Amino acid sequence: MKSLKKIFAVLLSLLMVFSAVAVATSAGAATAEEETDNTYIESTITCNRKYGDPVYVRIDGKAYNLINPVEAVIAMINADTEQEKKTIGFTYLELVFMDILNLLAVPAPVANTTFVDANEYDSANFMAGHEEFITSNPNGQWSLGYDQTSLVPDDILDRPYYLGGYLLQNFPSNTVEEVLDDMNVYTVVMDDGSGRGKVAFCTIECIGISNKDIRDVRAMLADFAKENNIVSINVTATHCHSEIDTMGLWNPFFLKMANNTLAALTGQFIFKTMPGPDEQFMNLLKERTAQSIKNAVADMEEGDLYFSQKDCAEYFSDDRDPTGYDGNLYVFRFDPYAEGVEETLIINEPAHPYITGLKTDDSSGKQLSGDYTAAMNQVLTENGYNFMPIIGATLGIYSDRGPTNDGVDMSARWMQADRYGKELAYIAMSMTKTLDEILVSDYVDVAAIEAEKAAAAEGQYTVWYEDWEPVEETKVDPVLNVAHQEVIITVENPVLLLVGKLGLVNHRILDNGDGTYSTPTEVGYAEFGTKIKVAMMPGEISPELIYGGVTLDAENAFSGTDFNGKSCAESLELADDEVLLCFGLCNDEIGYILNDNDYCMIFFDDMEPFGDHYQETIAFSRNSGSLLMKGFEELVG
Repeated sequence: MKSLKKIFAVLLSLLMVFSAVAVATSAGAATAEEETDNTYIESTITCNRKYGDPVYVRIDGKAYNLINPVEAVIAMINADTEQEKKTIGFTYLELVFMDILNLLAVPAPVANTTFVDANEYDSANFMAGHEEFITSNPNGQWSLGYDQTSLVPDDILDRPYYLGGYLLQNFPSNTVEEVLDDMNVYTVVMDDGSGRGKVAFCTIECIGISNKDIRDVRAMLADFAKENNIVSINVTATHCHSEIDTMGLWNPFFLKMANNTLAALTGQFIFKTMPGPDEQFMNLLKERTAQSIKNAVADMEEGDLYFSQKDCAEYFSDDRDPTGYDGNLYVFRFDPYAEGVEETLIINEPAHPYITGLKTDDSSGKQLSGDYTAAMNQVLTENGYNFMPIIGATLGIYSDRGPTNDGVDMSARWMQADRYGKELAYIAMSMTKTLDEILVSDYVDVAAIEAEKAAAAEGQYTVWYEDWEPVEETKVDPVLNVAHQEVIITVENPVLLLVGKLGLVNHRILDNGDGTYSTPTEVGYAEFGTKIKVAMMPGEISPELIYGGVTLDAENAFSGTDFNGKSCAESLELADDEVLLCFGLCNDEIGYILNDNDYCMIFFDDMEPFGDHYQETIAFSRNSGSLLMKGFEELVG
């Protein structure tokens, strides 16, 4: 999604010209309200704020209405620190821009056939998971089925298919020109033998899947799920920027926007609404994903489940300042009892698969590719494993190996993605191995590595197993608990509201009848054994909302205030021997999910010292994180 920030940046920059006029006409003559016992700044922005409604910042006992430019200036003068002045100034600009954008979004006609009256929404095809959680299962037994299915249509190069990423750099055409590797759906179906029900996990190599599309898959499997006692069906995305657009924002976007506006204005009489994503392809994707789950159920074998984790922080970077993320690589290894049946590795890590699609002098960036997960799949398959990737809390987390090519001449970006993915696969296969065991393994070419190191400039080459230390692998008790809770979140971002109203995305939008809109999504919670906890979140979530710390605290947050809620870790009250994972982009893609105390729509690249906060431009609302954390707390409470 990072490429879309340029669209929003250009739009907001143009709107700056009109901001002074808009403020002058909407401010009003609000007077500072007296407050007591308040010696810190607190922005009181709400997601359902109407155009011109007051927004207060409180400083040392007084409240200033930021929508009034005079009071905003006075508040900045009275602020004691640069952090406070920054908060006031940029919050003021954000309010101006949001009001102007709402002038476009609010009156826009509705062309989206998935708009629903909130009072008529019935939560169809939501799956709650296990009715009862267990803490032990003495007679239990793990079983797992696996499937990998290609989603690449037969006519991939015979008609236009659009890549889900880098729209502006490829403008006006974002069509697939070459197929480097596959677009897969990876599926595991798991059962602990307790009789409470199987759980299906699918990961699709794509930019994201809406909750509405996932519920379509569940509807296709309704009878099958009942017959086979499947109580939870989960679909995640790798958030790959080089696969076919599954969200609807990276195809002929502006053409469809114009067409759908006319369709809404003419009552579909002359013009018909054009769906955002390719409807034919999305039907193929849903049908093959449903079949993949059926295939995995038919493939189920009994065996043992193992878990390991290794610090791989040097392979990831966080472009949101201040940084804070989980740099571990987590590996579940399923070892079937039957001879000749391949082991399955479920690998959880946080980095965006964005490497291949960047345009260079040696690459158009228009190649269909799974990015680094394709390379992981290649290595693991060649070495006798089934592979299942699951992306973690990936807000601003990208691949990094200081840099990815690490001193090796790789002009084409796909080569860098290939190298990066293969090294992650090597690490996953080597978790418990000693260095001596790694050096004699079939997958390590020591001579080739030494030759590369000799050819690189001094100090620029890092061997992936340098200073290697093996980690412990633990056997996981046959206990699988999964539960889900539906959460209704606000659609506050005017640009996303506009594309939702015009039917350019596949999200179901609820009309609340009072001029506000929302969308249903889901949070989930899973337990593997008694020590491994998993937060299942519907988008690219801030790691701090999962693990706590950093910008949840006032001193590191844009607003200078603490986050008014609990992180997942705080809600779970983890013991020292328990570990928390995140399955991100799970059962929905609602863009970036941020903690609202560190949220401001006005931040873009290279605006030091203010940081790189482009994620807000592709977030449904400032309170998405708060609502999801509240839903998670209720779910696990």
